[in-house]
Amino acid sequence: MRSKRVFFRRLAFALEVILLWVLQSTPKLLPELYGAKPFLLLSAALAMSACEEVIPSMIWGAVCGALSDISSSGTVGFFSIAFALVCFAQASLLDTYLNRNILTSGVLSLGSVAAVIGLYFVFFRLFAGVPDCGTLFVRRYLLRMAYTFICYIPLYFLNRFLRKTFS
Repeated sequence: MRSKRVFFRRLAFALEVILLWVLQSTPKLLPELYGAKPFLLLSAALAMSACEEVIPSMIWGAVCGALSDISSSGTVGFFSIAFALVCFAQASLLDTYLNRNILTSGVLSLGSVAAVIGLYFVFFRLFAGVPDCGTLFVRRYLLRMAYTFICYIPLYFLNRFLRKTFS
């Protein structure tokens, strides 16, 4: 009986990931805030890692990262590794040292969003020598970080509901 519930929970998570990937990849579907779109798959991976154990969290992070790599242009492997690492770190911190609630997972997710998007900016914009990087960071990347974190909150409650329903 328990294995059937785990199967249905993982099926629901997979459908969520596919739906969010389609929403994120479709141009002009999501509203943009001053040209910044949310990174829905990062929000979903972090929300899943707030509700799952360590190894499944890392796998969901790698899957969401691989789908983000497929959607992005030319950064194959960066998002897979980054998502897997931040999901592993968040899940292991929540398992070992912290309580699982919206506050602690929200603070960890905010730091994870800032780390992934900030490292993407450093590696692929700053080191590439894109002119006027400071303005680009403030106008696009900070907004994208905030928008991604705002999308994390409803996904956290959705995944927590799925976890309680199918556990």
